[in-house]
Amino acid sequence: MLPPEVKRIHLDFALSMYEGHMGARKFWKECLTRLKYHNPGIPMIVNRHDHNESPPIMTIYFRSPTAKPVDGSESLSDQLSSSRQNLAKALPPGKDETTVKIDMKGKHSDEILELFLAETKATTIPISDNDVEEMKALETMKRRTAADRERWKLQKELKDKEEALLKKATDVISSAAE
Repeated sequence: MLPPEVKRIHLDFALSMYEGHMGARKFWKECLTRLKYHNPGIPMIVNRHDHNESPPIMTIYFRSPTAKPVDGSESLSDQLSSSRQNLAKALPPGKDETTVKIDMKGKHSDEILELFLAETKATTIPISDNDVEEMKALETMKRRTAADRERWKLQKELKDKEEALLKKATDVISSAAE
């Protein structure tokens, strides 16, 4: 859970994983979705582009301690939408903001998450008992599905073999009758 001082998060990385962009992509796919789930009111803007030579950067915008509490009206800069064509570049901080930049180049997504948690002083939300039970049920369902798939595959192979033998026997009988 992010503290109220965090105003928005901006990720900037390349579409392809080369030149140190893999960790940023994995952070976006795995971690940012969970952060957004638990912090729906914080804009999280992603700018993806084709320029692998530019470093992947995360910019975290903080409200300054003297800033007034949020009244629900956000400025236009807070309402940028994510872009796949390099259209959502990180903006300079506003007068009531400070920023922290995290260079994600060559870092694993877990390392990026640790840096993010340290910079924002966010608290991790423990997994609830219901979530643990649901994950176990999903894992059990996956195992059963794999076993069922294998069983059906074997049955189909057996049926195909029987049909091939039957066709071969029919061909032999019809050729002998002629």
